[in-house]
Amino acid sequence: MLLEVKKYDIICFQLRNSLYNQLQNPLKKELHQLSTAIKRIIGNGEKIDILSTEMLSAIFNLRIKALKWLSADDNFDYSEMMKESFLQIEKLKLNKKFEVLIDNILFALRCNIRVIDAIISSNEHKTAASLSFDTIQEITYYQFITSLAIVNFDDDTTQKIVDFTNASLNIEFVIVACDIIFNEKLKITDKVINDLAFLIADAAQDYIALATEFGILKSRAKAQSQSFSTINFDNNFIKEQKEFSDLGLNEYALNILNS
Repeated sequence: MLLEVKKYDIICFQLRNSLYNQLQNPLKKELHQLSTAIKRIIGNGEKIDILSTEMLSAIFNLRIKALKWLSADDNFDYSEMMKESFLQIEKLKLNKKFEVLIDNILFALRCNIRVIDAIISSNEHKTAASLSFDTIQEITYYQFITSLAIVNFDDDTTQKIVDFTNASLNIEFVIVACDIIFNEKLKITDKVINDLAFLIADAAQDYIALATEFGILKSRAKAQSQSFSTINFDNNFIKEQKEFSDLGLNEYALNILNS
């Protein structure tokens, strides 16, 4: 399902922590590459307000592979992982220098939990422990964007799906960046800390607003847009759009991202 692709905003954080010892290559190698790239960004002192398409793509691609890997574990409980992660991050507030950043991260996690709870409540047969990962297709970020053209949404809906996905990836970036800062005891400037705080605050606000607009979360005004959760990409569709992508439709994806 399309919704499954981007609602797990804490997977990379847990890959670095509680799941790390279970990882094998190439997943561990890809996690290391992502962590190195994020460390370089937060360490160079430049303004962090808009992530590059390459960074968004790297986070997206690792997330998909991680979820496919987790699908083999029948005992994996995403809800429990979220609770553990929340507690882990909440402890970091003890450092006053990072208090605002941590508060904003916790706000983003609450947004994610609200979306998960809404999905579970709308599917009474599901529980947090039984959220399906094995139905997720291994699709890259560029293929995902390209697939939106094939589905033939209107331009406004397409842009909102891209924005919703990118908001989720921005949240993931900041959470992993914070984990790197604390675990590796990096000396980070106040400017970088503030940039990270603003980045995740904006992303979380976009994330929850779009989740409401798409009908994932209920609002006082009934959402008029098509629900994300009703859109499915089956195996044949994924195969076809990958073939189209190889023929050059990634140019379309880049046009959407750069518009």
